[in-house]
Amino acid sequence: MVLLAAGVFGLLFAEPGSVWPAACLRIGIVLAALWTCFPTRTRPAAWAFLRPERMFVLALILWFLPRLKPLLPAIAVVLLLLWFLRPRRRR
Repeated sequence: MVLLAAGVFGLLFAEPGSVWPAACLRIGIVLAALWTCFPTRTRPAAWAFLRPERMFVLALILWFLPRLKPLLPAIAVVLLLLWFLRPRRRR
């Protein structure tokens, strides 16, 4: 909150060529975003679901994604067909 206030104050009263108000605003925004991710007594951390296995799979996906980009439309069509052709539950 202090950095956000300093950034706004700096934008209003600092000289026009100063980079400090913009830096304070950017750092304040990043810290505010991180602060909202912190756990509380009633809510777990935003990254609590990322176990080591999921991190490994996520890293593999991010590594292979640029190589699979041309195949994404074909993968989407196959997944759509599999979704429509899946076995249905009887009512």
